[in-house]
Amino acid sequence: MERSKAESITAYLEARQQQRAVPAAPASSGTSLGLLATLASAPQGTMALAELQQASGMNLGDFLQATKHLADTGFLTVSGPFGSETAQLTRLGSEAADLARAS
Repeated sequence: MERSKAESITAYLEARQQQRAVPAAPASSGTSLGLLATLASAPQGTMALAELQQASGMNLGDFLQATKHLADTGFLTVSGPFGSETAQLTRLGSEAADLARAS
């Protein structure tokens, strides 16, 4: 039985937390809202996770936490085979990105 991408990200984050004795620092140059804005500007609101992480300027741990949170709350979906995952905005994520641009 194949694991969902959210479970894969969760397992990775849990393993990473066990390896580190200190908590991860907050993202300095990227935010969850920034991820939504970046996806909103991508064709069809879709982007490879590796490209999205690079564009965000976030470290990997913060990026994965933000992506998992956005997926868990319905702002984006993550799909594709491990190592080639893509993120896609949902309707809710697109609306949130539009509201952020309007303010």
